[in-house]
Amino acid sequence: MKLTWARLGQAARVYRTLVSASLRGQMQYRLDFLGSTLIQAVMGADGLIFVGAILWRFGPIAGWSILDIGMLFAVSRIGMGIYMLLCNELDKFEVYMVNGDFDTLMIRPWPTLFTLLARGTGIHRLAFLVQGIAAGAVVLPKLAAQGVIGGWDWVWLLGSVVWTAMLLFAVGLATAAAGFWIIRIEELQVFTMHAPDTAAMYPLDVYPSWLRRVFLTVLPLGLGSYVPLRFILGKGGSAMDMLWPLVACPLAVWLAVGIWRIGESHYASTGT
Repeated sequence: MKLTWARLGQAARVYRTLVSASLRGQMQYRLDFLGSTLIQAVMGADGLIFVGAILWRFGPIAGWSILDIGMLFAVSRIGMGIYMLLCNELDKFEVYMVNGDFDTLMIRPWPTLFTLLARGTGIHRLAFLVQGIAAGAVVLPKLAAQGVIGGWDWVWLLGSVVWTAMLLFAVGLATAAAGFWIIRIEELQVFTMHAPDTAAMYPLDVYPSWLRRVFLTVLPLGLGSYVPLRFILGKGGSAMDMLWPLVACPLAVWLAVGIWRIGESHYASTGT
């Protein structure tokens, strides 16, 4: 047990050192960082603004008002922001496969996934967090004033953010692991990550039933945001909606880590 805790402490120190080095490197040009973050945050919110304009003119869609969708958008964006901040290297894992950079991770005295995640933080992608926090700051007080959100709902909302980030990590890790076999995964990431994440920012009720099942099973990003918020906001479901993510999220991460380990065992470098 002492060795285990010592190992964990050492891992924490190594992670902190690597992350600090990454942050120092990325913050060399602070004005550029602030400007790009602000521009990305504004440009990335165009989808919500467009939907908001439609709802403002024609009313709720499938029973979801502009405030409800704003809350769903906030949870999804904050979850994505956390994922991008901590797991940025997974999103560009194709480069490691194409250039053979994964070889440098295999000679380190730590698991490759640990070294990969600590190698670079996505601080330049804080726009996702900015979008989510801004949307939450606007809609949360209004929903609370209407009595829609209160009591334990605040805890469940925080849980929804964590669940969303965990599911994004699971899907992102499994997608990255596919690179051990197919090398180039950029197009696959569009299908498994970016498109489902964009879709999950809006109520799944507006999609065909088969597509809803995909977003709740194969690519279960809807389990982190839509399912709990459906119950919190009074759009249906039951108290079980608060329990499904508690089971699904750890299971999804466990499966993704298993896929990663299998893929890593088949890694054969670039051949150059």
